[in-house]
Amino acid sequence: MCVATCSTPSGSGGCETTATSCGGSFLAGYCPGPSDVQCCVAGATPPPTGSGVLGVDLSATPPASFWTCATTEYKVVVIRGYIQGCARGGVVASNFVENYKASKAAGIPRIDAYLFPCTGTQDTGVACKTPTAQVNEFLKAVDDNNMAIDHYWFDLEPTSTANGDACNAWNLGGAANAALAKEWVAALKATGRKWGIYANGNQWTTMFASRSTDIGSELPLWAVQADSKPGVNTVTTFMGGWTSAVAKQYRLGRSPNPSSSDILTSSGDTTSCGASVDLDSFL
Repeated sequence: MCVATCSTPSGSGGCETTATSCGGSFLAGYCPGPSDVQCCVAGATPPPTGSGVLGVDLSATPPASFWTCATTEYKVVVIRGYIQGCARGGVVASNFVENYKASKAAGIPRIDAYLFPCTGTQDTGVACKTPTAQVNEFLKAVDDNNMAIDHYWFDLEPTSTANGDACNAWNLGGAANAALAKEWVAALKATGRKWGIYANGNQWTTMFASRSTDIGSELPLWAVQADSKPGVNTVTTFMGGWTSAVAKQYRLGRSPNPSSSDILTSSGDTTSCGASVDLDSFL
């Protein structure tokens, strides 16, 4: 029998079902297939979960089997609700409602959603809709479909068509980007809903004048720190006035579309419950 190899922070091993004898420890999230297929690493000890509960975020539409598995593995699922859609100035994600209904039917305890906005100037010549217009479109989809979304997240990251991304984002220069980001934060806060900001500290100075530029640290931070270490308490990379986080994306998944500009699914190689996802911890 050919056993697929796997690599984890605790060492390399083989993908086996948890019903077999491992001779070490089974580590989840490093093998394709169902949740009982995990990486057996000799001499390894399971990693600590750290503070918070485990969750996943995704932008693609996973198979039905994913949801059956995910409900036993994760307490939080974050689904993409709005995309850059730079040919239209921003648009509701076509699979938003489908993924919400699937996660709800599976009994996921907490369902969050994220907005990946159209910002900057586009090669198409189409202007991005205003922050208020994009937020309103997103929330209209939520309300029209009677979605019970727990937390909303604003995905703040740079993209560029010069780098192969589908759209440009935050390409206005440091000062103009900061002004636009603050306009976005005002629009988010005006909704009265629970918003936070998803961001990577290592990308901050590509968008703003300095790492200390504060565009909305009064909102909770979902920090990107892909070090394969779960636990919100393990976040060490801060910027923009934040000194703590309420969520951490600690391992990134592979994008089903290599041209996708969304960091939430754009790099790495994480398969869980038979689908490409990102792994997170949430308070």
